[in-house]
Amino acid sequence: MNLTQFQILFIFLVFIFISQVAISQNKSYPKYSFSSPVKMPITLSGSFGELRPNHFHSGIDIKIGGEEGEKVYSPFDGEVSRIKIQAYGGGKNLYIQHTNGYTTVYMHLQKFSYKIEKYVRNYQYEKQTYEFDINIPKGKLRIEKGELIAYAGNSGSSSGPHLHYEIRDTKTENIINPLYFGLEVADTTAPYISSILISPEGEYSRIEGMREKQIFDNIRDFDTIRVTNKISLGIKAFDQENDLSSKNGAYIYRVKVNDKAFWDFQIDEFSFSNSKYINACIDYELYSKTGQRFLFTKKLPNNQFPNFITYSNNGILEFEVYETKKIEYIIKDFQSNLKTLTFFLQSQPTFPSNYHIIDDKPTHIFYWEKENKIIDEGIKVFVPKNSLYDDCFVTYEKVIDSSSKEPIYKILSNEALHNNMELKIQIPKTLLDNPKLKNKLIVVEKKGRYSVSKGGKQEGNEIVTKVNSFGEFGVSYDTITPEINPINFKSNKKLSKKQTTLKVRIKDNLSGITTYKGYLNNKWILMEYDGKSSTLTYTIDSKELNSPNNTLRVVVTDRVGNIGDKSFKILK
Repeated sequence: MNLTQFQILFIFLVFIFISQVAISQNKSYPKYSFSSPVKMPITLSGSFGELRPNHFHSGIDIKIGGEEGEKVYSPFDGEVSRIKIQAYGGGKNLYIQHTNGYTTVYMHLQKFSYKIEKYVRNYQYEKQTYEFDINIPKGKLRIEKGELIAYAGNSGSSSGPHLHYEIRDTKTENIINPLYFGLEVADTTAPYISSILISPEGEYSRIEGMREKQIFDNIRDFDTIRVTNKISLGIKAFDQENDLSSKNGAYIYRVKVNDKAFWDFQIDEFSFSNSKYINACIDYELYSKTGQRFLFTKKLPNNQFPNFITYSNNGILEFEVYETKKIEYIIKDFQSNLKTLTFFLQSQPTFPSNYHIIDDKPTHIFYWEKENKIIDEGIKVFVPKNSLYDDCFVTYEKVIDSSSKEPIYKILSNEALHNNMELKIQIPKTLLDNPKLKNKLIVVEKKGRYSVSKGGKQEGNEIVTKVNSFGEFGVSYDTITPEINPINFKSNKKLSKKQTTLKVRIKDNLSGITTYKGYLNNKWILMEYDGKSSTLTYTIDSKELNSPNNTLRVVVTDRVGNIGDKSFKILK
């Protein structure tokens, strides 16, 4: 068969395109340039790209034996480019920009090496703050490969001692799987599949005769499941290293239908701007109700995550009556340990008498491509365009709270928000006219018996805020000062000679703590704030605590300006 010049050119261009895609998916990284950040064998409690609340995990979590203090070393030459300390999040964070075009990031640290710690301490005392986020001037803190830079810990929102380790492309700031840089993880254990989710897509779809989503925890190879019309698939799978109990995320997820590629999910590198698309890659409705995260095959219209790849019909399977399809799930970890599951979906007819008619209709339909609004007496709701992953139903209702007797606005949906929703709520007259509540008003989200502050700024007779999820909202106030209570000492009691710290628990009832300061004999001292335990810790310095009788003063301010101010007599 003779090919025309046009056909030859077309084939050539297709070949070039496929080649470029292959190159982009198998980007070369300097595997042998970087050394390990720790000297101990590497085992993981968290894998790169695994599913986390509202984000994909941006690094790996290295186990450090359950105790803080493991030494951390620079894997390559460079210099400290940024230091960030926060009560929550990553806790003590260190950024090193390397000479080969990459930046490494270390989170949840216990402390920094001597020269970095000295720089940090000088900055904290100069600015009289524990928390900060600063870029370090070039050449100020140079680092050599193999140099001690920090000690791993449990600071910030960490749930246990470990080292969170990231590698980023310095130019693009994209995050890259650190295992591409030569880190060795001993793992010969295959991932395992915990559950399979099958969801009906459309009014006339069924799974085993039922119109609700079905979770199958015990599917075995070559089982057959009966379905009708259209369905999508979901999976919950984990990776376990040798002899370890951690449930880490797998690396490659793949579905074949009748031996043809149907859906792929694999993360080697991604940008922070894409991380929130996790909520478009999982069944968010199921997650919001049960806390289970199922990666599903259905491609939502506004899912722009580039690693979510569907090859047919946006990840939805359609069946003719009595048709059977072979489904094969393929799950791999980074070490290429493989788990497969093969089963069959067999179509059966559904009779018209089984069709379901929706009786309760929602009050609004929100469209993902448009700006959406709800304007009602007492509230204005604005959802920017492209803030949803798909068109969705939203139920709106105004009710009166039984305890406060003030309006609560229910704005409810099973869908996720990619961008924040703006609320403008009219302040009830009883609150607006009360002079004691000036500057004390906030928007709250009602969660059962509890209220959670969502902040807000008063603009005339309205309070304005932005929220990142649908929910039930109203206006409340906070007039209660933060609590300040000693933990490991008592006022007017002599300290033990072995005592090395003074610990104070600080709490706020609603709006949240915004500033905290400690003074010893009227001089500012550094008190480290651990948000998860609500604890301020002062490490005793004999140059500061240098008198038989001392006064420790702690001042805490919440987000609406209530101030807690308490002093303690510290006796040596």
